[in-house]
Amino acid sequence: MKELRCLVFSDQEVVSAIIDRRRRRREPNLDGTVAGIAYKAEDGLDAVLHLATERGDTESVVVPEEEVTAALIAYCMNRRIPLPADADKFLYLVNDNLTLMITLNFNRAPRLVSDAEGRHGRGRRILHPTAH
Repeated sequence: MKELRCLVFSDQEVVSAIIDRRRRRREPNLDGTVAGIAYKAEDGLDAVLHLATERGDTESVVVPEEEVTAALIAYCMNRRIPLPADADKFLYLVNDNLTLMITLNFNRAPRLVSDAEGRHGRGRRILHPTAH
């Protein structure tokens, strides 16, 4: 048996997640103001940020699928939206909205984790963002 969860993000949420992740990783700021976002589904599902620069022209920045996925997972974690660590996570474009599909496989053996004192148990899960 499997469980499928879908989290649908607005364009504003996707842009916010990407910018926040770049800021937290101390990556260079974007050169301009985000004027729009589009999605490119060629080799994966990349986000394309359209920037209005101070010079008055426009530039495009391609954000790879892995970075977008990591940004959305961090966005959810920062808002205390629970995401199972051992679930598969994939991006899809559904009705022009970026959607994070989370699939839990209940046929897998339970994953045991250790707590801080080295005891094993099922009750405590350690969440690690994955870029699946």
